[in-house]
Amino acid sequence: MQLGQLLLAQGLVSETDLFQTLALQNDVLFIDGTEKPADFSLQKQLQPHECLRLQAVPWMRKDGATVLATSAPELFAQAAAMLPAHMHPVIQAIASPSDINDAIRANGDIAFAKRAETLVPEHLSCRPLPAQLKTILALALPLLAIALSMHWLSFAGLYRAVFGFAIVMVCTGITLKTVAASLHLFSTAPKNSLTPVLPDKLPRVSLLVPLHDESDVLNALLHRIGMLMYPKSHLDVLIVVEADDTATRAHLEASSLPIWMRVLIVPPGQITTKPRALNYALPFCRGEIVGIYDAEDAPHPEQINDVVATFHVEPKKVACIQAVLDFYNARSNALSQFFAIEYATWFRLILPGLARMGFAVPLGGTSVFFRRDVLEELHGWDAHNVTEDANLGIRLARAGYQTKLIKSVTLEEANNKTWPWIKQRSRWLKGYLITYFTHMRRPMRLLFELGAWKFLGFQAFFLSSISQYMLAPLIWSCMLLYFGAPVWMQSALPTEFLNTMMFALIGMWIASIAVYIIAVSGENHRHLIPWSILMSIYMALGTLAIYKGAWELVTKPFYWEKTAHGHSNEDLDQAPSVESASSLRRVTKATEM
Repeated sequence: MQLGQLLLAQGLVSETDLFQTLALQNDVLFIDGTEKPADFSLQKQLQPHECLRLQAVPWMRKDGATVLATSAPELFAQAAAMLPAHMHPVIQAIASPSDINDAIRANGDIAFAKRAETLVPEHLSCRPLPAQLKTILALALPLLAIALSMHWLSFAGLYRAVFGFAIVMVCTGITLKTVAASLHLFSTAPKNSLTPVLPDKLPRVSLLVPLHDESDVLNALLHRIGMLMYPKSHLDVLIVVEADDTATRAHLEASSLPIWMRVLIVPPGQITTKPRALNYALPFCRGEIVGIYDAEDAPHPEQINDVVATFHVEPKKVACIQAVLDFYNARSNALSQFFAIEYATWFRLILPGLARMGFAVPLGGTSVFFRRDVLEELHGWDAHNVTEDANLGIRLARAGYQTKLIKSVTLEEANNKTWPWIKQRSRWLKGYLITYFTHMRRPMRLLFELGAWKFLGFQAFFLSSISQYMLAPLIWSCMLLYFGAPVWMQSALPTEFLNTMMFALIGMWIASIAVYIIAVSGENHRHLIPWSILMSIYMALGTLAIYKGAWELVTKPFYWEKTAHGHSNEDLDQAPSVESASSLRRVTKATEM
């Protein structure tokens, strides 16, 4: 069958001809879905996702027996066993995967869509969070007002407590960055570490590419995916499009896609989010490894080879691989250069540092790859979480799995316009708030599942990441001391203490700049070093974003703020050239036919 897949991928045979030949080889009936539609009444008592998993569906009744069409004859016995007793005896037939999938979707699309929204169990999902937060706010705000009005709590005391917490969180964030940078500078690879090599038998890799209003970048995306050097016979690309995205759908219908690319239309639902689309598409994947790419991504051509080789040498507990994200339009303006510094710090220092410290790794939303069986074990993504990637990273750690970071780079388009940047960042920070509150609903269970060290890392990372933006105005209030601080501020924080804090904050600012400079000191990013000094101005935009996100957390927590792509005209040839890990030691393996 692998020979057939190779011929199919090369366009040397049609899908219909291939499976018609397979039916002849097995001496069974071949069914062409265009000529003989399936009898949907036969699927009433079956789970559509199970039919999809087994690539089989009851097609019709014939001579008192049920004709069970399959595109995977090796799974026919399992598929026949799932049929209820009254549908036996069973006759085997062969149909193409496209016809099988169409027949299952025609009857089960509503079930697939509903399942995609509630796939993650409620105790791990943020679905109940809005009601819980509104209850907490309804109780906490009146109590705070009463405490202040009755003078049980003074404004000065409240300010002092929150300011102290802000200083601790800023110090925690700087410490995490500094430790990560130190590990980057001074750590070496273990002597017994294995060099990734491709396995003799290559696994199939499914790539999910969720799109929404992306017709402007579609041609470039298809070209970049086509440049991947992994054998196309083992590549399964699903272009996942929302049903109401008529422009992208029309563009895809006019495109000539290779057989290893498929278009999957996601039916409407109660929410429209990327993780819901991914959950809907997951059962349709044919690969043992599942990866995610965004619309504007330009992955290194050998990235899939690196991923497969890394999974091959890593133990089963390494269930996820995250590649590095970088920008191809980093030079377009000041905002994109600041953004590039932040990404370099995040993907080249902080995430590797968190992994080396043994903490849970909050994932990026693209160029991330999973062992499919583990992803299904964890019930996919939380469809309601607007930073499903970071949330899934924590859920992987809670289940005892690890994330591996590789050096292969995917280039993206930096959001280089101020208001779109704020909207994008508000979604990210709202998602961080949602993720933190979701996992902290049962703190003792989280402590038990993560262990004390990872639990401490979870608190340090999320609280410092959120606080550095939300409590920034309190930190800035220190500056008021030099312009005549109000009397209540002087009573809350004495002048001597504020002077000490100013020196401490200046020291932390210098440490932060040093980390940024280390992150961009490589050959491809040195032009960003002068901009590192001004990163505090850039980070101030995050304060606007988090208050926007916090408001949406209460008013519309599951709203997905869409980021527009395709507004930069930079030539990818001018982007940083990145050497793939597998190209350092290329190992050619014959694919098993």
